[in-house]
Amino acid sequence: MPKSATRTRSKVVGKAVRAVAPAVLDRPTPEMDEDEFGMSSETEAVDGSAGMDEVEGLSPVAMRLLQAATDMQQSPDSYERAFLARQLIQCTFPHSDPGNIPIWSRTNGNLTLSIRPLYDEEKAAHKYPYGTIPRLFLYWMVTEAARTKKRRLYLGQTYPDFMRKLGLNPSNGGVRSDSRRLKDQIERMLRATISFKQTFKKDGKTGDAWLDMQIGPEAVLWWNFDKDAQNSLFESYIELSEKFFSAITSSPIPLDLRALRALRKSPLSLDLYSLICHKTYSARKDGDTKTIPWEGLHRQMGAEYKELRNFKQKVVATVKKIRLVYPQMKVDLSESGMHIHPAPLAIPERVGSEFAAPTIEAPLAKRRRVLG
Repeated sequence: MPKSATRTRSKVVGKAVRAVAPAVLDRPTPEMDEDEFGMSSETEAVDGSAGMDEVEGLSPVAMRLLQAATDMQQSPDSYERAFLARQLIQCTFPHSDPGNIPIWSRTNGNLTLSIRPLYDEEKAAHKYPYGTIPRLFLYWMVTEAARTKKRRLYLGQTYPDFMRKLGLNPSNGGVRSDSRRLKDQIERMLRATISFKQTFKKDGKTGDAWLDMQIGPEAVLWWNFDKDAQNSLFESYIELSEKFFSAITSSPIPLDLRALRALRKSPLSLDLYSLICHKTYSARKDGDTKTIPWEGLHRQMGAEYKELRNFKQKVVATVKKIRLVYPQMKVDLSESGMHIHPAPLAIPERVGSEFAAPTIEAPLAKRRRVLG
């Protein structure tokens, strides 16, 4: 790299360090899921880029967030598109394992998401999809379905390559390795039954509408945990159910993959980023502010936090992190809730019908009083 470019990058990184340090150094609360800040599957390291000596002592998660914020500041137009279905933004999957219960649900306004999990007869256990991996897998599925316009999705030639597309590490080992966790969570997700139920009122009458669907009722998956294996996913595919395919490809919400890369260790960060992108689009389209009361936001994506006070604190810290990778957003947090104002979108609205196949592979005005 030329010296002038090195000096420029060093200045940008140094400025970013000073700006992001209060956010990236926030410590997790005792109730936080291991996937949010856990280091068990995080082995990436910064390669000595200019200015990185200024962030010595930061965790790998904080380093990734810093790197993403710096890169996005330098190249704001180098975005990559991913998509997520609106229904799965409005009602999200569990952050942590719900345990051995027959059904799990989450409600947002008049919309309720319910999951009937895969039942393991041998262990007499209900196996739910939860945490960050199902979310990363969902981003890939929805984006691939939107790109190909087909229900059958092919995973690629090798298992390690597919893991890298999701931003996972194919090199670590053990029971908690990314490879074994991905295999487990893919099976949990594809074989679960997802239900959306909506209650509505019209002309003084009340009604219900619901949709029960399995995500992937048909699949052929070849697993090989050898990182050097070739063609270990030969002809591996997932056949999405017709109902699920229709649901996720009907006006999916565009997201920036650079932000997903940076936030991929935290279920709440991924959920809030997706929600903010969705509501910013709505606010921009309608020309008004979208307000989500704390109680509603807690029901929507904070069920794992028993105390609303703890959830608020976590949201405040998480919004600081999201602002680093979506600096143009206009989001306020007040005593009444989250306020999302009209603002530039995370990525421009798409022009044309084609876009490149994505990967989540890891790369190196006055407002309301903010809580905290």
